Amino acid sequence: MKAKGAITLLVVFLVVFSVVASGCISGSENTTTSTAETPTQSSPTTSTQAETGTSTQSGSQTSALGGPGIIEMDKVYVIVTDKSVIVVGPKGEKPTVELPEGKKVITVSYVVDEANTPDVKTLMEKGQGFGAINPAFFRDEHVDALVVAARRETDPTIRTELFKALYILGNKFVPEVILGQNIQLRVYWDWVKGRYYHPTLAERYDLLTEDPNAPVVKIGIKDYTNDPETYVIATAGWPESFDPAMTYETFGWQIWHEIGDTLVTYWKEETEEVSPDLAVAWAHNEDGTEWYFLIRGGVNAYDPWNDKTYPIDATDVAFTFLRVERLGHSVSWMVSSFMDVNASQALTEEEFDQYLKEHPLIAEYRGKTAEIKSLDDLKKFFGYDGPTAGVFKLVLPQPYTPVLGILSDPFLSVVPMEYLLGDKYEEALKASDNGHNPGAWWNYLSEGKSDPTHQLMHNYPVGTGPFYVKDYQKDAYIVLEYNQHYWNATANPGHERVIYIINSDPMARINLYKTGTADAVAIPPEKMDTVKGLELKGFKSIVQTDIVEPVLTFLVFNTQREPFNDPKVREALAYAVPYEQIAKVVYQELLARNWGPIPKPWPGYTEEGITKYDYNLAKAKQLLNEAGVDPTKYKIELIYNEGNAAREKIMTLLQNVWSQLGFQVTVNSYNWPTYLDKTEHGEYDVYIVGWVPDYLDSDNWVGPFLYGATEFESVEVSVS
Repeated sequence: MKAKGAITLLVVFLVVFSVVASGCISGSENTTTSTAETPTQSSPTTSTQAETGTSTQSGSQTSALGGPGIIEMDKVYVIVTDKSVIVVGPKGEKPTVELPEGKKVITVSYVVDEANTPDVKTLMEKGQGFGAINPAFFRDEHVDALVVAARRETDPTIRTELFKALYILGNKFVPEVILGQNIQLRVYWDWVKGRYYHPTLAERYDLLTEDPNAPVVKIGIKDYTNDPETYVIATAGWPESFDPAMTYETFGWQIWHEIGDTLVTYWKEETEEVSPDLAVAWAHNEDGTEWYFLIRGGVNAYDPWNDKTYPIDATDVAFTFLRVERLGHSVSWMVSSFMDVNASQALTEEEFDQYLKEHPLIAEYRGKTAEIKSLDDLKKFFGYDGPTAGVFKLVLPQPYTPVLGILSDPFLSVVPMEYLLGDKYEEALKASDNGHNPGAWWNYLSEGKSDPTHQLMHNYPVGTGPFYVKDYQKDAYIVLEYNQHYWNATANPGHERVIYIINSDPMARINLYKTGTADAVAIPPEKMDTVKGLELKGFKSIVQTDIVEPVLTFLVFNTQREPFNDPKVREALAYAVPYEQIAKVVYQELLARNWGPIPKPWPGYTEEGITKYDYNLAKAKQLLNEAGVDPTKYKIELIYNEGNAAREKIMTLLQNVWSQLGFQVTVNSYNWPTYLDKTEHGEYDVYIVGWVPDYLDSDNWVGPFLYGATEFESVEVSVS
């Protein structure tokens, strides 16, 4: 090999290793060049010392290192990207890294906080899969340190290199097998106007319209009719909960994007910058650890169950954030990881204005930046002159670049404290000193589904958004009605109501669509031909397949169960997946290949230094043999959510293939809420799921896919 793309590492034992980077290893190769390769005069080198240290790693995870782009040096990982070398390990070790000119070294050293690192089994019992810990319950301290380092880093070029390292490690350790990156399938009648796409938020149905000549059809549910003022969606599944603090899946978030409001939001197809919602203006301190949000005045939450309204102010915002963490659902990880709800508080406008006199803040919006020294400064900067309802101070333990994206997520829709606490409201308000001490509210809430406020919101949701839940019957239908109490209500919304018709049979849904009973329909890709070319009363069926989504579909191993606790077994099974057949037969080519936990083209996606797993049963058998695993001794249950025909087909294919390896394989399905509950508690062997990003940052893929909930006393990043 030429010196370009090669590095040499001199470690304590003076053993020299080299690894090929810059795209030299591709396809299904799974080897590391082990010949000693010293730099020549034509490839000048520099060297640096990466201070790390000692630690104890689980042998099953570290023994698999040595693949493309990775070198294990005793208790230190070295990951090679096209632009840098990332060295990660406990503080104390000092390996010397020699590399070609122009290749930077990024060193991540850490000290684990053993006392505060939760036990993986405990996280399972609490149902924290895909929350506080990744869905595979995979833990590796080096990987966790890289995740934390990337979260705290503010330099985008350094963050990108750390993300590349995590992509490479995710590809090697395979806690999840990435089946591919989704291409969106949207089926709807062309009488629907104004459709748009956003990677994290559903469309707002009050912003869509219909041709006034669209058909009028009775839908067969009570006296509801699909007319030009009603948007009907034929779909499958059921929201995990109507409580935003207890739902962490697309359906629940879709509902809350219609019936709730967050502090900030993305307007339609915006992805670069958020827009005001319940917050009309915001500013932060110099290091980004304190954010202040000026709350919109005149906002009311509407309670349709009792025909009552509740005014919203900064105290409700503080309560909403603390409540998400207190209930402790898996979704709460985004609050507990990046925010300090106890240190956050509600302020009056006067208190905030007084604070600004001695503590100027920084406001950034629409490409402009200003120093803010008064409340009037902030309002003028954002061009707002309407009523306000206090200021919410949000404290972060560490600066986090994409925090505003998190605040746009529907699970942080602001809920009325008075509605949820009832006759305890005044007492709780006084205990917290009107929101100055939100920690007092922990005594008025409890963890999990037994919490009374959850039981209330789960059954009788109340929000501030453009719609409200008017009627529903579990697993049958949900009816949303336009909210005349909405702060931005109009006399002529795009739709007066939205109706979700729930049916697990795709052909039944297609029949609803063909007759015009539904305006849009969710169907498996293999049914596309049944809805192409349809016409109804002069209108045409639209089958849209031109949007490549930042959505990954993947298998999840339970790495706390044998034999999936061995990374070599996971690699073997990654080679026992018929990727091309799945893409062609199951998804009708609506699945693009991807090999790690970041979608293309987000920062960190790379095809260099990775294994491009293909379907190779011989390789799978070889790796199982190397792992010393006898497949005939293991039973594997493959599970999927019922009603999802594509996932059923995938699991049936895998049952056939993995049975050929000798495993005893069964396939089972569960309804969506049960499915989520089982997977969050680690009650599975292998399951299949898709990941729609919570917010638009690469950390929202590598963190949820890889972070093992290790706590650290320190994580330090240095660059040389």
